Amino acid sequence: MSELQRFTPQDRVLVIAPHPDDEAIATGGVLQVAHAAGAACRVLVMTDGDNNPWPQRWIEKRWRIGASERARWGETRRAEAIAALRVLGLEAQDVRCFGFPDLRLTDLLMRADGALEAALAGQLDEFRPTRLFLPALADRHPDHSALHVLLRLALHGRPGPVPQLYTFGVHGEASAADRVVLKLSESQRETKRDAIMSHATQMRLSRRRFVAYAQAIEPFRSVATRGASDPQHPLQATVRADGTMQVRIDHARWGRGLRGLALFGVVQYAHGETRRWRLMPTVGGRADMVDTVAQGSAGPPLVVRSAGEADIILTIGSAAACWIKLARPQPGLFVLDRYGWQTAAISGG
Repeated sequence: MSELQRFTPQDRVLVIAPHPDDEAIATGGVLQVAHAAGAACRVLVMTDGDNNPWPQRWIEKRWRIGASERARWGETRRAEAIAALRVLGLEAQDVRCFGFPDLRLTDLLMRADGALEAALAGQLDEFRPTRLFLPALADRHPDHSALHVLLRLALHGRPGPVPQLYTFGVHGEASAADRVVLKLSESQRETKRDAIMSHATQMRLSRRRFVAYAQAIEPFRSVATRGASDPQHPLQATVRADGTMQVRIDHARWGRGLRGLALFGVVQYAHGETRRWRLMPTVGGRADMVDTVAQGSAGPPLVVRSAGEADIILTIGSAAACWIKLARPQPGLFVLDRYGWQTAAISGG
């Protein structure tokens, strides 16, 4: 564990928040310290957090929530984020709120949604961050981990200096030797606590859990632009020199059956093109891969079962980077994934 490098007036700090409240609970200390040091700061709030039915039902005393109610709730949560950032020293011009659909970022990633990808690329080009704070790949919330993959795609092959990447885990982040922390004074903790409490809609049901994020340290991981495989993840994948990828599922570590789950994959090639697919693993035999952009078959992978593990062999070509995830095809009542995405190892890379 080490301390986060000091901010300077030459720094340009970009925070990627999947939902209103992530900016305060994950980076409420960083934004205070960076702003006080004279660094330029910008926060991207990617959704309005409008798919948040239980607090809305509790506060508004209604059961049915339609499109107009959700839109109104999203406007409230967006305003709360701007208010929280004002507590942390930022102004409205330092915030960009995009309003992409809450709990749909994985869908947009897998469909190669042009608006979402253009928004991220445009902000990287316009703001030119030197230090970028983004959700962890291991975060179990599908919106968070999808944004991590999207940022990795957006950073691939970009001209100019590459920003230093720091990841934060709001819904689970494996401890790591490369963890870096920002130590907060009591007054900074109090300011962070006030910023968190600006999210009044979330305080009614989750105040204790949210305020608990105002600790004496803010933890992050310093990560390389390309990323590395997590050895503790139950999915292990290697892209081999012949263009095939072997995916191994460790059933003992996964701890549950695979019924109803899909294997998601995003592959990036050296020239910037991507391939995105989904398949439902089977025990023995073959299963069709679905190209999630073209909505057609992407080829037949071979699924092999051995004691306690499953190997899936896919042909993907010579990849520059690849990420995979095992999860429900669509978020259910319980939103969080069992595990986030995993980075595939590239043989010889």
